Amino acid sequence: MSDYHGYATRSLSNSFLSLDVLEKSAPRIVRLVPAGTQLNLLAEMYDSVWDTPAGQYYMLGGHRLWAGPEVPAVTYIPDHFDTVLEPLAHGYRLSHEDHFKTTHLRRQFEVTLDPAAPKVTLKHEIVNLAAEPFRLLPWAITQFRLGGRAFLPVATAPADPSALLPNRNLVLWPYDRLEDKRLHLQNNGVLIDAQPEDVAIKVGVYAALGWSAIEFAEGWVVIKRFAVLPPEEHGDFDSNLQCYVKDSFIELETLGRLGTLQPGQAVTHTEEWEVRQGSLASLGLL
Repeated sequence: MSDYHGYATRSLSNSFLSLDVLEKSAPRIVRLVPAGTQLNLLAEMYDSVWDTPAGQYYMLGGHRLWAGPEVPAVTYIPDHFDTVLEPLAHGYRLSHEDHFKTTHLRRQFEVTLDPAAPKVTLKHEIVNLAAEPFRLLPWAITQFRLGGRAFLPVATAPADPSALLPNRNLVLWPYDRLEDKRLHLQNNGVLIDAQPEDVAIKVGVYAALGWSAIEFAEGWVVIKRFAVLPPEEHGDFDSNLQCYVKDSFIELETLGRLGTLQPGQAVTHTEEWEVRQGSLASLGLL
C-alpha cells in the first residue's frame, strides 16, 4: 500500500509495469508506470475540483468510469468517497454507488494485470439500482500525461460494393476549431497532439478496428483495445472512440452500448491495454 498525494492506494506489478488504484477515495487507476522508470503515463489531477448539481466533483486523474451521455446531474455525481475495493486474482474490483435525485447507479470496474505480459484488462459495469428504467452508456475515460500524441484509427474499406456510401465519420463539439494546430487528419485516422492550449479540442470517430493508441515523448506507447458494436448502438453521433485535450491532460475515451437499463439490469464494457516501448510509427500503428 502506498500513497497518491495523500490518498491511500493499492498496487499491482509484474516485470513489465506497475499500476496503482485508489483504495477508498474513488474508483480510479492513478498510476501506470513502465518497469525500470519513475514515469507515470497517467495524468495526475489530484487538485482538480469543480462544482456540480450534486456537490463538488474531484477529478483525481487517471482512469475512471462515467455514465453517459454527458449530463452534469448524472455524469458528474461525486465519487470520491465510499468506494469499495475487493481483491481479485491479479487485480481488484472497484465500485461506487451513485445516489442523487432519481439517479441510482452502481459503477464498477475490475482491473487485472497479466502476470507475464505488459497488459491490463478492465471490465466495466454499470447497474441500474433505481426502481425505474434508466437510459445510459458506459463511458471509459483515461487521462494521460501531456507531451505526446494520440491516434484514432478509422477503417478505410468501402462500406458497400459500389463504394458509394459513407464509410467514416468525424464528430466535433461546439468549442472545436478545425484550424486547431493540434488536429491532424489522415486518410486512415486522426492524430491529436497532446499539447496544452487555453481552448479545448475534442474529436470522436467510429473506430471499426477496435483500437486506439497514444505515444509519449519519453518513448512509450499505450494501446487500448475494445469490442466493436454496430455504430447505431452508440451515442454522440455513432462515435465509440473520443479524444479530448486542453491544458492539463489528454483523454482517450471509449464508449459502450447506449440503451435503457431496467431496474437491476447491468451493461458492461471491456478495454484491454498494452504498454509498449517505441513510437506509433515504429510499432506500425500509423
